[in-house]
Amino acid sequence: MNQNQAAAPAANVERIRQILGDFAWFADRGDGERLAQLFVADGVLHVGGQELVGREQIAQDCLRRAAIPGRKTRHVWSNLRIERVEAGSISSTVVQLTFEQVDQQESGSQQLRISDVFDTFVQDSAGQWRIASRLIQRAMGLTL
Repeated sequence: MNQNQAAAPAANVERIRQILGDFAWFADRGDGERLAQLFVADGVLHVGGQELVGREQIAQDCLRRAAIPGRKTRHVWSNLRIERVEAGSISSTVVQLTFEQVDQQESGSQQLRISDVFDTFVQDSAGQWRIASRLIQRAMGLTL
């Protein structure tokens, strides 16, 4: 555990872990509405060269990806590092593995993407932790 991680209350770190798991779960199931609710209303998601601003754009992108025929994904994250803790704000990084299969019948249609994910979480007016910004930055890509 790094020095900053010790400064974050355990309950907050546990909530961040839950949000990270929920993001993966909702993305893998194409649940754009619930995925978007993990963000503040004007949250920003940077993924695949796109900047999605606000819950509606984030939800629509998730739904668009899920609608691709034969597409399945599984997201796995690890190595949570709390980088900065401030009043009402926590910044973290994780490593995310994204397994993607577009068509079971096609050769070479499976990928593994390894990304660094940079998140800033804030507390909303109700005191709930949500994602203010998320940058998913591909570090490696492998075709399986």
